[in-house]
Amino acid sequence: ATVGEEVVLPCQLSPALNAQTMTVRWIRKDFSQTVHLYQGGEDLYLEQVKEYQGRTEL
Repeated sequence: ATVGEEVVLPCQLSPALNAQTMTVRWIRKDFSQTVHLYQGGEDLYLEQVKEYQGRTEL
């Protein structure tokens, strides 16, 4: 994708499970910056690095 384009990063659980009670955290490669956090059945946008706020969803 080029700068400014929308990108979908597909993911799946194997075996297929309901992720509503799980914690799903997408992080940058240095493990110190949260791109997206889903926990307790909701997206926790306040945990995100500012450059990703309003740009991610699960």
